Amino acid sequence: MKRIVLVLALIVLAPIWLFARQLPAGPVQPTLGPGGTEYQHAGFTWWQNGVSEEQYFVFEPDQPAAKKPGLVIFLHDWMASDPDYYMAWIRHLCRKGWVVLFPKSQGTGEVEKTWLFHIARSAKDYLLENFRQNRVDLDKEKLAIIGHGAGAVLGANLAAADSYFGLPRCKALFILMPHRKTLKIYDLSAISRDASMMVITGDRMDESNEQTAREIFYAADRVKTGNKIYISVWSDFYGHPPLVADELAPFAPELPQFERWVIKNRYDYLLLAKDKFHAHTIRTSPLDAFDWFVSFRLFDALTQKVFTQKCDFNPLKDSAELRFTGYWSDGRRLKGLIGGNRP
Repeated sequence: MKRIVLVLALIVLAPIWLFARQLPAGPVQPTLGPGGTEYQHAGFTWWQNGVSEEQYFVFEPDQPAAKKPGLVIFLHDWMASDPDYYMAWIRHLCRKGWVVLFPKSQGTGEVEKTWLFHIARSAKDYLLENFRQNRVDLDKEKLAIIGHGAGAVLGANLAAADSYFGLPRCKALFILMPHRKTLKIYDLSAISRDASMMVITGDRMDESNEQTAREIFYAADRVKTGNKIYISVWSDFYGHPPLVADELAPFAPELPQFERWVIKNRYDYLLLAKDKFHAHTIRTSPLDAFDWFVSFRLFDALTQKVFTQKCDFNPLKDSAELRFTGYWSDGRRLKGLIGGNRP
């Protein structure tokens, strides 16, 4: 009887002890290297143009103004057409010297097959408007695409159709946690052989999304093997905040605004509220190791290799440099990344 009471007491008290225990804190943004706080600019300015599905937002480096900056086309996930979902990452990109174009391809009830055309129209309209207003002298040879979730599929399609739409050629393609759902994948063999590509997935993604990532990676078969890399992120629940490598991880909000967005876009939300994934998108989360050491760091590393030196990911694949994702406050290393060319 005493043993039974002891076992029951341990069962009851164990969760209390775990919650009472001070969990190690997660890493903070590094100072040096890709993803670090070595910034060229102190802030950014922004403006917008268009309405409904033709609306887009533009974020430009400021303090000082950028000279000959590159352009990042940032494509959002399902039900995440408010740039506030990614504001910390957008701020990081601008302070690193990028102009960020954020097309709103969803949110007015438009069917999915039209989204890519809205993105292309917004990109062309921005280039014309920027030229007309003589705002920023863009480096047309320095174009990168970031795609998250649905935007990852659309980003791959856009890179394959850039010449069809009359857009500058994409040199750096960053595919992050792709989520296909009802979107179609185009013939990605049209992606330039001069392009470089990172495809990133996590161990908490659904298998169907993992399969989409592999399909995108292999379908872009004209991209040289040395210029593309497939990276898997391992979740780590040892400390707080935990590193959770799911589709929601790339969100980088500076302020909680999900509830406000759902109210404003209730048409789409009512259609998707019962969806297992989309029910989670009304929550917010702090910046964590995924932001510092995955989203920020890997995109910075990709563009540095593409635009400042000869691009070759072979020395990087599955290296100690790539696997590093920081330390918990007690000195324990976080579970890292795995990279290679055979997902």
